Amino acid sequence: MKKKIIILLPIIFIGVSAILINQTRSTRNDYRENLETSTSVELSAFEQLQKATNKELIDLGEALISFVHFDDVNAATVTTETKDITFPLTVTDPELNNFSIETLIASPESFIIGDTFGLATDQSGEFYYYPLIN
Repeated sequence: MKKKIIILLPIIFIGVSAILINQTRSTRNDYRENLETSTSVELSAFEQLQKATNKELIDLGEALISFVHFDDVNAATVTTETKDITFPLTVTDPELNNFSIETLIASPESFIIGDTFGLATDQSGEFYYYPLIN
């Protein structure tokens, strides 16, 4: 009887150890796969715009509506780090000084002086709006 126990105990120990090692490895592999899929990189607003337009865009960075001329000219000056760009505007609400910039592709319907947003351009010189995410 003692000889059977002496032989069976190491066999049982080795069998249980092998099962535990196998489960640990599969758990680690599952964890790694889940970690890799959950840490996929989200696209920035500029990258989303570029993907949506299917064009190679140049990011001009943050833009600020710095000056608006409502009399006669109806133009808005947008300032970026490197230059000032003037866009024609359409007044949407004169009392609240709201206006739209229709030549700015993908822009919202209404702006006010001091609004900031992302600005991009393409090879043909068209300008594109994208929101800044803080």
